[in-house]
Amino acid sequence: MATEFKPNYAVHPGILLREEIEALNLTQKEVSQKAGISKTIVNEIIKGKRGINAEIAVRLESVLESPARFWLNAQSLYDETIARAKLRQIEISAAAV
Repeated sequence: MATEFKPNYAVHPGILLREEIEALNLTQKEVSQKAGISKTIVNEIIKGKRGINAEIAVRLESVLESPARFWLNAQSLYDETIARAKLRQIEISAAAV
């Protein structure tokens, strides 16, 4: 049986987006213009205030070197990790009662 990876920390895909934009020497404005996404949305993703949905992932794929699936997987793993952390907190709170 394979060991399943279950991290105890979450990395928002915005961190990955910021790193890729910097590695490609692009600005948020350039990415937003080329992808057809508002600069506000790009900035909110980078700041961790907004997630990456399928449409945004496909648009990012057209500009960056990472496929849409990469962005969707990063978002999915982040969401799963956050959900597991919340569930652990509920279980810990219930056990303390």
